[in-house]
Amino acid sequence: MNKIASMDTILNLFRLFFLIIVFFSVVSLARAFIVEKIDLFEIESKLLNYRIAFSDKISYVDSDTGRTYVGIIDLAKFTSDDFAKNLLNSIYYGKINSEASAKIVLKDLDANQGYDVFYEKFYNKELYDEKKVLVEAKLTGAGAAKRLDTSFYVLIKDKDYFRRGMLNVEAILPNR
Repeated sequence: MNKIASMDTILNLFRLFFLIIVFFSVVSLARAFIVEKIDLFEIESKLLNYRIAFSDKISYVDSDTGRTYVGIIDLAKFTSDDFAKNLLNSIYYGKINSEASAKIVLKDLDANQGYDVFYEKFYNKELYDEKKVLVEAKLTGAGAAKRLDTSFYVLIKDKDYFRRGMLNVEAILPNR
């Protein structure tokens, strides 16, 4: 082997080594920008919380115009016996809802009884009780569940009177 041929071989080895480094850096950069998992929990749970808070099944609806007043909670609707059934029918997650559940607490801020007055209702109570155990156990991964609390300042319409209130919605959704 002559001296020029051996020099070409050494240069070709450096070129090959440089090409391998460039190839792996391009592949690693491409993999860095590829999203493998998207977490939609916060969006899904906020959507459920807002759907409950702005539902016509708990909000005051003007009988003359049919307008729903978002942010004004009709206490008669909220305390009715058919509340859970009406809310389940209005917020549809399929025939067998194994996805979404929530605890809804309406607190009266203007109560003058010397103690806190609040009303507690549930959206899909059986699933809520089942998934709450998973949330309290702080399990992660598929099959577990997460919770998101959202609070809304509202007006409570009790017959012809309006009072200040706080609507707390605690949504529990499964991990994916």
